[in-house]
Amino acid sequence: MKIKKGFMKREISGKYLVVTTGELSRENSMFIELNDTSSYIWDLIEKGVERKDIPMRLCKRYSVSLEKASADTEKLIKAMEEAGIFEEE
Repeated sequence: MKIKKGFMKREISGKYLVVTTGELSRENSMFIELNDTSSYIWDLIEKGVERKDIPMRLCKRYSVSLEKASADTEKLIKAMEEAGIFEEE
């Protein structure tokens, strides 16, 4: 998984927003608000952490069950896929 060029996460007034930039913003201007957990998942994806490893990192950071972390991860990644945020590798 790799985030497509033109999508950037920004922190503005304590809120995390994903915005489109450059050429992509001319084609499809988009703003997505992320909560703390979603922002952390975004950061992991940007760092190249594999999809299968993200839930365990959530468990350690937020003290949640692996089942909950897996469900939350898959829900966010599916929404990101539907929004066209990822590019093919």
